[in-house]
Amino acid sequence: MSGSANPNFAPCPTRSRSYACVKILLLTFSAVVSGTSGPATKIAPAKLLESVEYEPCDYYCGPLNHPTTAYCVEADGQILVGERAGVLWFGENSITSGRDLVGKQITARFDESSIWISKDGPRAIRIRRGSNFEQFRDTRCLVEVHRPKLALASKQQRPRDVPADAFALAGAQVGDYRPIFVWFSCGLDSASMTIDCMKWYPKGDSTGTERYCPRTVDGRPVASGFQIDYLASREGQIVLRSGDVLQFDHRGRTNDELDHPAEACH
Repeated sequence: MSGSANPNFAPCPTRSRSYACVKILLLTFSAVVSGTSGPATKIAPAKLLESVEYEPCDYYCGPLNHPTTAYCVEADGQILVGERAGVLWFGENSITSGRDLVGKQITARFDESSIWISKDGPRAIRIRRGSNFEQFRDTRCLVEVHRPKLALASKQQRPRDVPADAFALAGAQVGDYRPIFVWFSCGLDSASMTIDCMKWYPKGDSTGTERYCPRTVDGRPVASGFQIDYLASREGQIVLRSGDVLQFDHRGRTNDELDHPAEACH
């Protein structure tokens, strides 16, 4: 099933691609992530783990899209994520964004709404706390992106058509409809020898099935009692509590039937 818009969840008109609509969605989630402002901490040693420029709504915002840099910082024993929007359609260069500091020791201070990072001198880059960026490579960064999303899901009433054993995972944030979370129910299908994960949008509309091989990307077999790390996982990527990642089943199917039945799961 394609990722079509769900009018029961999105606060914008169905399949709306206007900048105003997308901005409402992003600001709504930002309010959930950021919380209220508090006093900044003292300056502490830190490390910039990742800094990646991306476009939050791809081409759907048209000429008004603002390239944004997503940050992940390790500071004072904590992992912090945040974002800093560029100016108009122009992004930031590696120096003004701090991307040249990735992997380096820096100094940082933060409160509940902002992070300030710097390398030398009084100049600091201010970053808004909270991120919707789903492409961080470091699992610790993704966990902090997912934490407020799952907190939001925990406050939602479970839809009638979603089974009791279903759980929420962060949405993949691709396509023209990007729910913050998606309901999942996964199990090992002994007949097809795949791990099948049925999915529903936040309000209960079915969004098809994701299939995984019964092994990890490193080739380790996965037994029927596997346990999923909900904070580390997201739509399209299942991470086990062991830290292993399930191998997505990339085999072609037509009407849920394999195009090449003898083809091994890969």
